[in-house]
Formats: sequence, structure tokens, C-alpha cells
Amino acid sequence: MEIVCREEEANDVLIVDVTGDLDARSAGDLKLTLNEKIEGGKVWILVNLSEVPYMDSAGLGVLVSGLKNTNRQNGDLRIYGLQPDVRNIFELTRLNKVFQIFEDEASALESF
Repeated sequence: MEIVCREEEANDVLIVDVTGDLDARSAGDLKLTLNEKIEGGKVWILVNLSEVPYMDSAGLGVLVSGLKNTNRQNGDLRIYGLQPDVRNIFELTRLNKVFQIFEDEASALESF
């Protein structure tokens, strides 16, 4: 799994591009990245999952943790680009009711 963070200066949103499977083996890396950025003051986070073909409960847990941590700082963590299998996991766990999920980066950025 690869994680790339980039700043969206216009509205101070941190975009986190995730590539590869987000599972028990790789979720720790994303958790470290998110915690580091949130502790550094980044509380508006957009996670790009368009290049994530597979996610398990560990990946979901990291995203839920990130959402809680940003909300605690009066921020938010939003998601976009879910592939069909990943979207199914969000729907089965009803996390699609918890997260704001968008089809593409442009519509997600407009929501901030």
C-alpha cells in the first residue's frame, strides 16, 4: 500500500491518496499518517480510495478512528472514489451513513 498526502490550499484540506489494499497488514501505516497529520493541526481531511480494490475491518477501523479524531477537533474526514467492492463493505457495515462519501474529488472538495 502507498499513501501520498497533498495539500489543497484553497480550503485548507489535506487530501490523502491511498493506493493498494487497505487491510490488517497495511492499516497501521494509514493510522500513523492520519494521527500525525491530525496532531499537526490538519483537521479537514479527504481520503481518496479510488485506487483501493480491497478493504477489511482493520481499514474501516482506521477510517472510523480518523473521523472521531477530526470531529474531536471540530474538523471532519470525508471519503471519495469507492470501488464497488469497497462500497459494498461500507454499505454492509452501514458506515455509508456515518461518513460523507463522494464520487469524485471535485464534489468532495466543494463540500468543505
